[in-house]
Amino acid sequence: MPRHLTEAQRARAITKLEENWSLSEVAAELNVSTENEDNALVEFINQNPFETAVKAREETLFPGSLRTTQRGLKQYGFKNCAAAHKVFLTEDHKQRRVQFANEFLQENEFWNNVVFSNEKTFQSSNNGRLRVYRPRNTRFEEKKYPP
Repeated sequence: MPRHLTEAQRARAITKLEENWSLSEVAAELNVSTENEDNALVEFINQNPFETAVKAREETLFPGSLRTTQRGLKQYGFKNCAAAHKVFLTEDHKQRRVQFANEFLQENEFWNNVVFSNEKTFQSSNNGRLRVYRPRNTRFEEKKYPP
């Protein structure tokens, strides 16, 4: 991940390194990440795409701020977006839908209690829309994510 340090931060880093501080110690002092911490963050998001940047930062002990964490994930090619919950229909699904429709074709009372909508999303929790991190252009790839 590219480092964007001010001149003062660079000078402090050089001084600390000349005083035999380790790279990890200097990174912690300046509140910037090392490559190992970046890799841990990326690996965490790869394994847990439905987790937030806040959770990823906490779990990996990433030293940067939340905004730094988000920028880092973006620089590694991850995009934060709303989860697409789309299940591809199998032939069995299609046959069952046709069978269901045929069973209730003549029952008007049943259809009076049905709501059709493609404009509104209903949810049973108040946590808001689920957000995920995933590599760009992988929205429709079939990958089994943990529940």
